Amino acid sequence: MKRDIGIDYLRSGVTVTVVAHHAALAYNTFSHYNPLRYTESTAPVVDTVRFFPFDVFVAWNDIFFMSLMFLISGLFVAPSITRKGVGQFLTDRTKRLGIPFIISVTLLSPAAYYPSWLLSDSAGQGGFLGRFFTVDGWPPGPAWFISVLLLFCIVAATAHHYIPTLMRKLSWSAESAGSLVVVFLAVSLATTIPMHLLIGPNVWFGSTRPFWLPASRVLLYFAWFLLGVALGSANAERSLSRENLRLWPLWLAIGGLGYLAHAMVTSGAYLPNAPAWVVKVMSATAFSFCCTFTSLAAIGLARSFFRNNRSLADHFSGNAYGVYVFHYGFVIWLQFSLLALPIPAAVKFLITLSVALAASWFLTALLRKTAAKKIL
Repeated sequence: MKRDIGIDYLRSGVTVTVVAHHAALAYNTFSHYNPLRYTESTAPVVDTVRFFPFDVFVAWNDIFFMSLMFLISGLFVAPSITRKGVGQFLTDRTKRLGIPFIISVTLLSPAAYYPSWLLSDSAGQGGFLGRFFTVDGWPPGPAWFISVLLLFCIVAATAHHYIPTLMRKLSWSAESAGSLVVVFLAVSLATTIPMHLLIGPNVWFGSTRPFWLPASRVLLYFAWFLLGVALGSANAERSLSRENLRLWPLWLAIGGLGYLAHAMVTSGAYLPNAPAWVVKVMSATAFSFCCTFTSLAAIGLARSFFRNNRSLADHFSGNAYGVYVFHYGFVIWLQFSLLALPIPAAVKFLITLSVALAASWFLTALLRKTAAKKIL
């Protein structure tokens, strides 16, 4: 798949959104810190100053941005397998995803969570590393995405190895905006409603540490990854063309309505007497609408505005993967350092976001001048 500026810059934009998401978690009103089990807090560091608009940003973002990342990642799978073959594809993916994952969970994640441990009741007892890798659960941080993406790639490549015509069978090209929306929405509903009913929302599997898996959303993420593979196997530029995505402002509005509906249903204030299964179905439906329409709107926005190369954007795009890998530690240490400063939450957020972005970008650019360029 040749370079697609719109998709390339969208991937970079989603990376910035990930950094902003983590930077905002310390300052929204529903975040809480558990000093007894710091790894079970909503965020490693939670400040006393809060800013309500971050609630909307974090909650809406959480509904769609990971599905979009898996979709974008899937777009490049089929062309890469076709070009390299299954064996070389798996070798390259294992290096590019597996090595950063190992470094993240053994070095970066403990370093990132150390400030959180300093705030906990266990800080005076010592033994941070021993507890981190055992009783504290060994949280991988944002690296969970890398491990799950590697798993999806292995599944797709293995299936292709045993079914050589798999990519052709998966190939699908949307002929109209309507078919694009219908397929994405149907897939989202089919993979979200059953999981909400069987498992519940926001449930994670973490028994095989440090491999944490978003149990309630894993089918959704895998389905969106496969949609990306299918589009990449056919003609993603036609399916995700400006013409097919011209309704993106309307879709963004529908995504916003989906977010509002999801917030109302999950608040518990509007359906106090409804059966639990009804609430779960309604929540999953609203979630699916918000996820589908917001994601397609984001692609449409990228198609509309990202048409020409920009040197700074190209430089960031080349370093975006490294920014994803390295940003978390910078974010948490900055939030920790700003705890005692008497400044508004919005200012702390802007400082954290800008410094973490710049620092992780700079670090990645330096490392890409070395042999690490092959994996970053």
